[in-house]
Amino acid sequence: MAITANKQKTGFFIEVTCPGCGGELELEDNFFAVDCTHCGSAHRLIMPDTPPAYLVESKVSKREARFSIDRYLKEKSLPLTSSDYQLKRLYYPYWKIDAVLFRFRKGVEKRVIMNDYETDSEISYETEKTDISLSPYTTSISAGMKFDGLPETLGLRSSYIKLVTFSKDKINDTFDALPVMKPWEVVRESLNSHVGSIGSFDTNQFGVNKTELFCPKASLMYFPFYLFDFYDDDGFNRYVVDGVTGRLLNHITKLELEPIGDIETPEIEFGAIKVEPHLCSNCGVDLPASESLVYICHNCNVLTDLEPGIEISSIYSVQHNFNKNDVMVPFWSLEMNSEDAKRLQPIFGGIYHSDKIVIPAFRVQNIDAMSRLTKRMSAALPQLTLDELIETNSSFMPINLPLSEAVMMADIFIHKDNYVRGVSQKKQFLPFVPTDVTLFYAPFHLESYFYVDSVLNVITFEKNL
Repeated sequence: MAITANKQKTGFFIEVTCPGCGGELELEDNFFAVDCTHCGSAHRLIMPDTPPAYLVESKVSKREARFSIDRYLKEKSLPLTSSDYQLKRLYYPYWKIDAVLFRFRKGVEKRVIMNDYETDSEISYETEKTDISLSPYTTSISAGMKFDGLPETLGLRSSYIKLVTFSKDKINDTFDALPVMKPWEVVRESLNSHVGSIGSFDTNQFGVNKTELFCPKASLMYFPFYLFDFYDDDGFNRYVVDGVTGRLLNHITKLELEPIGDIETPEIEFGAIKVEPHLCSNCGVDLPASESLVYICHNCNVLTDLEPGIEISSIYSVQHNFNKNDVMVPFWSLEMNSEDAKRLQPIFGGIYHSDKIVIPAFRVQNIDAMSRLTKRMSAALPQLTLDELIETNSSFMPINLPLSEAVMMADIFIHKDNYVRGVSQKKQFLPFVPTDVTLFYAPFHLESYFYVDSVLNVITFEKNL
């Protein structure tokens, strides 16, 4: 049974134009390739190294925004808006950041119980408790100048808003786009400081708490707002309305005006998103419209590697007797140098002293579960025999975790286990760099709520991973 991708849009997604026919394409941020519904051609999205910029188009009219305010005033038994108001239509920039959050929590848990043999006597126990976790982290932070009434963050909605690529010609003439005043480098530094301060409370009372961010990725989002300013008998009023839903977000009665001086707008360069044909590098036929970084063409059996700066010459498969219910799952095998192997084999090597760290080559939301699968596959690899793969079929899962990210995930898992063993604060190690890389597939089959490997029947991972 093959694992198929869920076609329902789950993340924020963007609109781009088909380079073949000019038709509209919709791609999710975790999408890699798509078939054009207009001309049938296959395309892939090329993300830039520099953070890209997106625009959330306004869906609300001035009349609808004003109606939202009047409804609020009516509920408060206040006079409705008059025609004497000043309206500002703004596109305000926010940084959207996606990262991996590492948390280390170590403290003493005290329990008190009554002594059954002595009245009014208590027995207390102290137990050292350690909690280490890895989890996805998404946030949004204002990127523009301070503007009274506008929210500092977009909250959870930054993960599901529909976006288009940013350009000035897509901004309605009645709207003003405020400049970006906080470069990504500055925001990144302040974000690390903010996250690090989470663990700065009283360690004597709460124990050790350390929080870190890994692999932060940024993009810029321009969001629309309506601002209605007017005066009534009580003085100044500003109402802020969401330009997408028409919901009233804020009502303020005082402006915190700052001294006006020469404000220098930093030069911000946005990354350009490209759309190019999704074709075999050898024969030119369309490749499957699935998110994968490595393909074996079904027409000529030539390997196409799409990760920039990475060259994969061959894919391998675990030697096994194929069963129709098997799902072929991809993994990166990262070989350790001799020095790294001495300190990392206790973590990843198992009883067979493997000298490789095996990272799943597919995206996983549950990072702790990904860490467990990494340890199981790394320890088991010496028992598996690999053969070069010549062709693939529908039972082969897409390879959508880039090698560069796999190496970063290996570093994160090493960092986590250093804390488990209590060596992280005693000695600092250089980032992990593999001496050799192999990409291979291993067969798994479904048993109840788990996938079990079809060779050793001992390696498992959760069905919903």
